[in-house]
Amino acid sequence: MKPHDMERFFWQLEGALSKGMWPDIVFKAAGDGRWSPMTDIYETDDETVIKMDLAGVSKDEISIVVESNRLVVRGTRKDEAKTYEPQKKKNYVQMEINYGDFERVFLLRDGIEGRPVRAEYTSGFLRIIVGKKPKQTLTVPISFHEGVQ
Repeated sequence: MKPHDMERFFWQLEGALSKGMWPDIVFKAAGDGRWSPMTDIYETDDETVIKMDLAGVSKDEISIVVESNRLVVRGTRKDEAKTYEPQKKKNYVQMEINYGDFERVFLLRDGIEGRPVRAEYTSGFLRIIVGKKPKQTLTVPISFHEGVQ
């Protein structure tokens, strides 16, 4: 565990407890060494957009899989220091960028069957756009029986 991980752990614990959350919800992925990219989710009239901050992650290192009503995004951010300057010794003063494998799972409340899905990756942001199911109008016939109440 890196020194900044312990500090982040304590900040998350304090935040979780102050909000009345159980720590196992906050730290559910801590044991497997994966990190979670910052994510925004918003809706428009026609679609739901999942926007993830993946700066430094190659497009080829990202995988998007739909499993039932779950949309799973996995990938890896490689530590460029190990690639470009492995021979130089570094003494970090501060280290906040996560490297290694990541995974995020998003539950789609209406499922995904029959909905268009596309992804765009620009300037370090991955946008997954999920079209909404068209609203169906159902006309219910009314039967009329004379004399029966």
